[in-house]
Amino acid sequence: MTRKLYPNVDFYSGLIYQAMGFPVEMFPVPLRHPAYRRWIAQWEEMLLDPEQKIARPRQIYTGPLQRDYVAREKRA
Repeated sequence: MTRKLYPNVDFYSGLIYQAMGFPVEMFPVPLRHPAYRRWIAQWEEMLLDPEQKIARPRQIYTGPLQRDYVAREKRA
């Protein structure tokens, strides 16, 4: 059985970073940087476009600030 797995650009970027001598622990930094720029651009576009109707609503947690730990076997 064959699996049709198609790696994304991060897979190939990782190979290039490894060839350039980047430590593996540092891979998340350059791999996430473009994503941050996209997220910020999308947020700015949402703020500046008065016709933009779809956006994530603000979420405010209203639950208890602190809860006691309950062991897994005692949970309902």
